[in-house]
Amino acid sequence: MITPRPLRLSDSQLALVRRAAALLTPNLRGKFLRSIAHELADVDPIDDEAVQGAVDAIIDAAAR
Repeated sequence: MITPRPLRLSDSQLALVRRAAALLTPNLRGKFLRSIAHELADVDPIDDEAVQGAVDAIIDAAAR
């Protein structure tokens, strides 16, 4: 099994993820955060655009 690497998010990137998670019911937040980590796992470097894209992709997928 591959050991996951920690995500390094800037304060503004973390704020974006937190704002998106706050819109969800508490029981869905863990899955959302795991999905964000999965979306960003192979992104290097993780920039603002990548974080926004991950948030948008997960929200769009959930809306379907």
